[in-house]
Amino acid sequence: MSVSTIDPKQLKKIRVQLGITQSELARAAGVSQSLIAKLESGLVDPSFSTMRSISEALRSQIRIEGKKAAEVMSKPVISVQSSVTVSDSVSAMKKSGISQLPVYTGTRLVGSITENQIVQLLSTVDDSRSILSKPVSSYLQPTFPVVSADTPVEALFSLFKFVPAVLVASGDKIEGVITKIDMLSAEV
Repeated sequence: MSVSTIDPKQLKKIRVQLGITQSELARAAGVSQSLIAKLESGLVDPSFSTMRSISEALRSQIRIEGKKAAEVMSKPVISVQSSVTVSDSVSAMKKSGISQLPVYTGTRLVGSITENQIVQLLSTVDDSRSILSKPVSSYLQPTFPVVSADTPVEALFSLFKFVPAVLVASGDKIEGVITKIDMLSAEV
């Protein structure tokens, strides 16, 4: 199974949540314990293959068989209206400690915006105000996939190869959001 790689900045948090030591993770991933310590301290920049091995090792520690989307989702869902500025959406992400937001126009889900997208946009201009002062609607990405609350969690892994978040709905109402960290933290 192909596994999305985790953000190295989240490594220690995920490892601790799973209750495994640096040594146990290193053994499972086929790397040294000192490399895990350096990654967690931000002292080294890992290769993709190293992070893939570590991500696979972490994934093997997660026991989520039988769980449903509603059991691993986070709530409430933090979102923004399409009329708010990109700057305000950045503030909302920072305040909530998240990296992506669903975007609504009124009560209708119309798209998404992510920190990666904003960073990419800012890298293309000399004056960041030209982007930050515009409404989010100017830079909408597609909506995050929406699944029902009873969707098996195992079915969601393939989605995370393409999207940073999945929304969970009960009927027509969005009840929660699942991100990669939620998936990696979903243990029995």
